[in-house]
Amino acid sequence: MAARVERRLVPLRSKLLNGQTVEVITAPGGTPNAAWLNFVVTSKARANIRGYLKNLKRQEAIDLGGRLLDKELADYSKCVDTLSEEELQCVLAQFRIGDIDSLLEEIGLGNRMPRLVARRMLESFSDQTPGGVEHEQGKGVAPLAIRGTEGMVVNFAKCCRPIPGDDILATFNPGKGIVVHHQNCRNIGEFRRSGDSWLEVQWGGDLEGDFTTAIKVEVGNKRGVLATVAAAISEMGSNIENVNMEERDGLTSTLHFAMTVKDRKHLANIMRRLRALPQVLKISRQTG
Repeated sequence: MAARVERRLVPLRSKLLNGQTVEVITAPGGTPNAAWLNFVVTSKARANIRGYLKNLKRQEAIDLGGRLLDKELADYSKCVDTLSEEELQCVLAQFRIGDIDSLLEEIGLGNRMPRLVARRMLESFSDQTPGGVEHEQGKGVAPLAIRGTEGMVVNFAKCCRPIPGDDILATFNPGKGIVVHHQNCRNIGEFRRSGDSWLEVQWGGDLEGDFTTAIKVEVGNKRGVLATVAAAISEMGSNIENVNMEERDGLTSTLHFAMTVKDRKHLANIMRRLRALPQVLKISRQTG
């Protein structure tokens, strides 16, 4: 989506002057996003965008909550859609919640642990109490598939910046959903010691979009080195989101790039391309 001001294309964030003629160019299926809140002016526009995002987040949380709960119920050959009306009412009474969507939303937002919810559900309407059944994380059930399209309730940790192809693990973040980490991230040790605060996940087979990763590039201090490295990254189909340059000893500098990639193979191709540059001394990926 973009706009024309006085017949010239401009970004949506452009400030307008009194009397200017504006044409907003829409895209099929285009929807508001949170970045618009940084430049809209009127309170009505801000309220409408916030309302849309709130409703979108709720639906995304319900969808994720259903997937998480079904994953746990599968160990007992159950799923949400197969519960009878009597069982559903029993569940809602157990959790003192008005409807099943509200319960799934709570799970999707990370406010309730799906494993504990599944156990309490089965205890409330089953003659065979699952409390006496040994339950292992992911026993007989595939880890939750991360598709990259879950929206605001699935976040990717900035400490390790996982990308498709990495071994991953997710932690629950109350009120926000789940956070996907690289399995070797040093920040997940505490979560792994707690059986109910982490979740086995894997990359889905139908991934969409780009994923942010970070690399560190050590270069010789030569004129135009930053532009050369940045151009090489761009030529490989990556978008640079942020870059910092840190001079070390007058002879060398370290460049820190945050950039988008499709997967580990895409990243490997970029790093191979950068290693071929005569200015590059060393390159490594930053994973926390």
